[in-house]
Amino acid sequence: MVYEGVLEPVPWTQLFDQLRLRLQANYVSLAIRSPAPGDPGLVIFAGQARPTIAVVYERSLYALDPFVKLPRDRVVMLQELIDEREWLDSVIYRDFLQPLQVRYMMGADLHTEENFESRLRVSRGPDGAPFEERDRALCTLLLPHLKRALRLHARLGGERTERRLYAATLERLSIGTLILGAQGEILLCNRTAEQILAESDGLQLHNGRLQASSGLDDRRLWRLIRKLTEARAEPGGSVVEAISLGRRKRPGSLGVLLRSIARAERYEAGPPAALEVIIRAPERQAEPSESLLRQLFQLTPAEAALAVQLGHGLTLEQAALGLNISRNTARAHLRVIFAKTGVTRQTALVQLLLSSVAALN
Repeated sequence: MVYEGVLEPVPWTQLFDQLRLRLQANYVSLAIRSPAPGDPGLVIFAGQARPTIAVVYERSLYALDPFVKLPRDRVVMLQELIDEREWLDSVIYRDFLQPLQVRYMMGADLHTEENFESRLRVSRGPDGAPFEERDRALCTLLLPHLKRALRLHARLGGERTERRLYAATLERLSIGTLILGAQGEILLCNRTAEQILAESDGLQLHNGRLQASSGLDDRRLWRLIRKLTEARAEPGGSVVEAISLGRRKRPGSLGVLLRSIARAERYEAGPPAALEVIIRAPERQAEPSESLLRQLFQLTPAEAALAVQLGHGLTLEQAALGLNISRNTARAHLRVIFAKTGVTRQTALVQLLLSSVAALN
């Protein structure tokens, strides 16, 4: 349960429910990120009145926790830290923990090699008994495994964040991406790629696999897919190929880049990824943000609005019409834009805008 719990929607829910029953506790909690003023933290709870105590803990219990700065990676019981009478007379117990039915406590502060700290806490109510050495022994046995699981959780969280950032960047650039298996089956597909395939113009889906609209293009495409699939068997065998696919409904071709995924890059379980496919449609361009253009090039709102229209590939006349301004006004704005960006031609301006970080907003 310790390692499987990393993959649960709320990590370690089953583990802490079982631990609570085994220890006859009313609460088990793990503060993965301790709450602080302005930050509710990340605390996992198992026990009675779970939603209520979670809210209370996030708001104020973090500042009143009697278990702070415990010895590293060692299970400590409350009676080792404070005299029983002093504890029962304390403001924290009388005004806060007693209403929550928290009478006896046991806990440990876990420190990973990455200097990451988590706090495990177990409590019993007034009807229970103080924790004993056998309870400590059980938690002590659990600690090293929980530490490893926490490291896995942190690493997986970092990788998921990284993937989300890369995926979001590609979406903002209007780039379609797919991951294919060894037989050409689609394993992953981003939203832009789904939209391009749904148009069935140059490239579409057929029986769950890619199919070019033209028979000739389809044969060329699959020759490349088979070539790159075989190339991945070689050590470090990452090969890149590109192909243009003709379209019937729109002008211009689809640009498709294929990259084999070498075996050394594939450690994950599940269907092995064999190919990465990147699709670019000429009409799908990244749209620069007006607010970022203003910040990057010190443009006025009117100048930034015109720059965005030109970035869409419109002529100056079309942009002026769309913005409901005269051609002379648009021309005056363009001269200022040229001066501020350091370019002298509209094509160079469009290239500058689409390659700037403003297109990543």
